[in-house]
Amino acid sequence: MMRVSEVIRGWLGWCPNGHMMNIKTRDSGYGVSAFSPGMKSAGASGSDGAGAPDRDIYEHTQRGMLIIGAVSAAILLILTISIVMGFVWIVGMVVAILAFMLAIMSTLTISVGSDRLRIRFGPVGLVRKEWLLSEIVSVRAVTNSWYYGWGIRWTPHGPLYNVSGFLAVEVHLASGKAFRIGTDEPDALKAAIERATATTHQ
Repeated sequence: MMRVSEVIRGWLGWCPNGHMMNIKTRDSGYGVSAFSPGMKSAGASGSDGAGAPDRDIYEHTQRGMLIIGAVSAAILLILTISIVMGFVWIVGMVVAILAFMLAIMSTLTISVGSDRLRIRFGPVGLVRKEWLLSEIVSVRAVTNSWYYGWGIRWTPHGPLYNVSGFLAVEVHLASGKAFRIGTDEPDALKAAIERATATTHQ
């Protein structure tokens, strides 16, 4: 029978024992230990260890702890007040909206595949975006200004997709456009994109 932690990890990209990062690599080029929790067990060449073809070179989910904490606290406060003062339908609507915010914006999953860079907000994945690696010309690790905020924002450097912190990678496209993706491991993401684009541009 599937463990509860495995079900949670399947939905959120993390599990309660702290294994937040899920990296899939075709080799050890990123310096990740063979015993890292995010690594698949060894299998046939070109597989993920279970016999299935590799899908992503890199994948990582970051939790927006401030968003989760603030929205969860607001939900608890509203529910507590409703218990004391009496429940009304407007309270239920507000709680539903806040819960929906958690479902779509509490995490940010970034994956680098063989031909695309993808991002997905929340465990539900209603908000997502992708770019062809062949369109990427450069990438660099950056630090966002504090007032850029979190969520989907417009900045002087182009759109910003972020759920927590100020670290990010800035990606430049052949079209001249640029965007930023917030991440708590910018160097690893930068290396993954550069490695993938180098293969694509060959």
